Amino acid sequence: MRRGVFLDLNGTLVAPILVEHPSDLRLIDGVAGCVAQLCRAGFVCPVITVQSRIEKGLFTDREFRAWFAGFARDLATKGALVVGPYVCPHRFRTPCLCKKPSTLLYEQAAADHDVDLAGSYVIGDSAGDVEAAARFGGRGCLLSTEGPAPSAGMPSSSATYRARTMPEVVEWILSQEAAEQPDAADGASRRRPA
Repeated sequence: MRRGVFLDLNGTLVAPILVEHPSDLRLIDGVAGCVAQLCRAGFVCPVITVQSRIEKGLFTDREFRAWFAGFARDLATKGALVVGPYVCPHRFRTPCLCKKPSTLLYEQAAADHDVDLAGSYVIGDSAGDVEAAARFGGRGCLLSTEGPAPSAGMPSSSATYRARTMPEVVEWILSQEAAEQPDAADGASRRRPA
C-alpha cells in the first residue's frame, strides 16, 4: 500500500476560503512546489474538501468539479499531482456522513488509490481536518497561516504537528519519513515519536 498526504482545499491549497464561484479561488503561493515535493517522495495526494456553497446554491457540484479538473491539470504541469476531489457538499447544519471530521471521504480516497491510512498524513487549516486524521489513525498537520505561529501547547486540537506555512509542514513530513526508514546498517527502524 502507498502512503498518502490528504490535502484540504480552501485555506490550505487555495484562497480565499469563502467564494461566490470556484473561479474566484487562487492557488496560494508556494503550494504547488510543496505538493510536488510530496509527490516526488512517493505520496498520493487526495484532496478532501467541504464545499457547503453547493448546497447553498451558489454553484453546482458539476461547476466545482469542472473547476477542479482545470486546477488539477495546472498543478500537474508543476509536478504537483492531486487526486479527487472528494467532496462534502453539505451545509454545516445539515446532518451527513461525509462532513469532516468524518473519515468517510478519506476512506473512499484510500480505497480508490490503495493508500494506507495509518501511515498517512492530513494537512488542513481546521480542527476537523486534524481530527479526521486522529480518527483514522494518521497524523494531522494543522496549518495556521494567520496570527502567531501555533505552539505545541495549544489546547483541544488533535494535531500531531502545527505550523504557519506549507513548506514547514512538508519539511516536517519528509523528516518523519526519513526518520522512519530502516537503517541500512542493521535493518532496524529509526521511527521517531510524533
